Amino acid sequence: MRAVYAELDRRHAAVTVPDDLFVALTHASGLRSHLHASVAAGLPGPRFAAFGSRAAYVKHGADPQEDALRAGARPEGPGWGEEPPERWGTLGAGDAREPVRTHPGSYPRYYAGIVEALRGGGPPPVSPEDAITGLEILEAARTSAAEGRVVTLDA
Repeated sequence: MRAVYAELDRRHAAVTVPDDLFVALTHASGLRSHLHASVAAGLPGPRFAAFGSRAAYVKHGADPQEDALRAGARPEGPGWGEEPPERWGTLGAGDAREPVRTHPGSYPRYYAGIVEALRGGGPPPVSPEDAITGLEILEAARTSAAEGRVVTLDA
C-alpha cells in the first residue's frame, strides 16, 4: 500500500464512531481501490462491487451466516453458509451477465484456525503481516480524515 485518503463522518448525532465513510487506497502497483460504506444511506447499496475495464462483479446482501445466527440456526447444520442462487453476485461485461455462486462462509472454520494457531498447530487464518497492514491502513485512514490529506505509507 502506498497511500490512503479517507473521509469519515458521523451522520447520526447519537453515534460515537463514523457511520459513513469513503476510503481511496493507492496500492504499491499503482492500482487504486475505492471503498465506501454507510449506515446512513436511504437504501442499501451493494455489499461488494469490483469494477474493471473489461468486467464488473456486484454482490448485494450480507453474509447469510448473520441472518442464520439471528434466526437461531447452528453452524453445525448441513448447508451452513450456503446462499440461494437468487442471492449470488453478478459478473458482467457489456450486456452479458451471469450469476456467480457465493463461496460459503464459515465462522467456525475461522475461529478453529485461531485456536489451532494459538496452540501451535498451524498458521493463523490471517498472517501477522496482513493484520499489521490492515491496522496501518485503518490508522492512516483516521489520520487522513482528521487532517484532510493523503497519508503516504512505507511500501
